Order: sequence, then structure tokens, then C-alpha cells
Amino acid sequence: MRISVVIPAYCVRDALELCLLSLARQSLDAEHSAEVIVVDDGSTDGTDRMVAALPAGLDLCYVYEPRSPASGRARARNLGLAQAAGDLVVLLDADQVVAPTFLAEHARAHAQGDDLVVVGRRFQLADGPVDRERLRYEFSFEALPPVIRGDEREPVLEAFDCDLAGLETAWHYLWACNASVRRSHLTAAGGFDEAFVGWGLEDAELGFRLTRRGLHLHYATEPAVYHLHRAPASPVRHRQWRRNLAYFTAKHDDLVVVLQRAFEPAIDPAGPGQGRHECALRFELAARALAGRHRAAPVA
Repeated sequence: MRISVVIPAYCVRDALELCLLSLARQSLDAEHSAEVIVVDDGSTDGTDRMVAALPAGLDLCYVYEPRSPASGRARARNLGLAQAAGDLVVLLDADQVVAPTFLAEHARAHAQGDDLVVVGRRFQLADGPVDRERLRYEFSFEALPPVIRGDEREPVLEAFDCDLAGLETAWHYLWACNASVRRSHLTAAGGFDEAFVGWGLEDAELGFRLTRRGLHLHYATEPAVYHLHRAPASPVRHRQWRRNLAYFTAKHDDLVVVLQRAFEPAIDPAGPGQGRHECALRFELAARALAGRHRAAPVA
């Protein structure tokens, strides 16, 4: 199996360098190979020079796309998909670092079936220094800040005592910071919808379409990413999210899409500051009630 890793990037040179250094350390057997496609969405921070100076050992395709009103993660990922030659596409964000087994674990998860969308774990790292020089010659967790938070989806799965496919809202949790799907399924679905511009929901909408095509989301704990930083909620992101939700709702005539408004208290910086966990529980409960599922309450 050939694997294509697609990474959109915009003015995140330092984080992208760490991501690419970790991808250069992947341990794949003879039956697997990997290419990495970086789509630079108009960066002005020297990303091109950093990529050119990377050490050898990575099958890397660098695509530069000038900034325009159409720029966004959906368009950048589609440009990457157009370059991809792999049977399996791994979606990754530029500010993630991965362990040497990352790609092998994604491939292993897909051995369970051809109709899977695999989403992997995401750990949040603390703010702090990174030992870049050490990462240039070996992957080591000692070179990274400590993990301060686990994956936000796991408490939801525990509350409802199910795997990801058991959630009515499973499609919402296709986070393109760490996910994989066969390229044939992405092509058949039409890729990402480039009308999603700015922050939020372009990956969830893809998940919605893929599940409606009969694919099943599978949460895999082994292919993990380590998130270098997380921008706080901001008025700009909130406006972009609301605009994208309005488009999502208009595109799909399904009430469950509208129920994603449950997350607004966690996204609105002027809101009550409610956590995403509480919002996710409300979202799933409302979706279960809508679907007529009998057990609508999470386990204690």
C-alpha cells in the first residue's frame, strides 16, 4: 500500500518543520511506502526556504498556492489530493508531531476493511521549548513539551459506552488533523467542499458525506498526533464558524446538521465558557432523540 500524507500549511514554518522531521522518521515495512504533500496556502514566513533546507530522506512534494479570497484548508487539501498517488490518504495538520509508528498504524487500521474512515488520537502539548536539533536525528518524547490533555472525543465515547461508529454524531468527529481514508472514497465523494472558507466544519461536512455514502468511522488509539499549540477562541474564528455552519445547514437538509449549534458556547469567546465535552454530550443526546433511539442518556 502506498500512503499519501496531505498537509495544508499557512505561515506555520516552525511547526511544519517539526511535523516533517517526525514524518521523516516513519518505520514502514517493505509492503508500504509513503509520500508527503505539503500545500503552502500563500505563506510569507519563509516556509519555502525551510522545506528546501530539510534533510534528505522524505519523499516530499511541495505545492505553493498564492493567497486569494478562495484560500482555505478545504481548497489546500483538495490541491494536495490532486497530487496524491497513494491508495490511502492520511490527512494531517501542519502543527502536529507524530511518532515513528504513525503511518504504519493508520495502514494497519485499514486492514480491517475497505469502508473505513479512521480517525486517530490527538494529544495537546503544553507550551514550552522543543529540542529541534534532537528531532533532526531521532524522534524522542523528551524533545517535546509534556502532554497536558488527552483526546476530547474519548470522554464522549466513555459517556455513551460505545465506539465512534455507535454515535449518531460520529461524522462530526472526522478531524482532519489526524484521519485517513482510501483515496478512491475521497475521489468518489468529491473531496472537500471549497465553499468552506476560514475556520471550522469543512472536515465534519466531509465526514457527513462519507457516512451517507456508507463508510464507517473508526476511532483508532494507536495512530496519535501531538498538537504543538492551540489558538484560543477568538471573535474572528467564531464568525467564520457561524458562517460555515450556515452554509453546512443550507447544503444538507437534515436537522442533525443544525444541532451542531450545541458547540457555540465553547466557541464564542463572549459566551459562558462552557467546555466542549458538555456541548458534545448535548449534541449527541439531541441527535439520539431526533433518531428515536431509546437510550438517550449517557452512562454515569
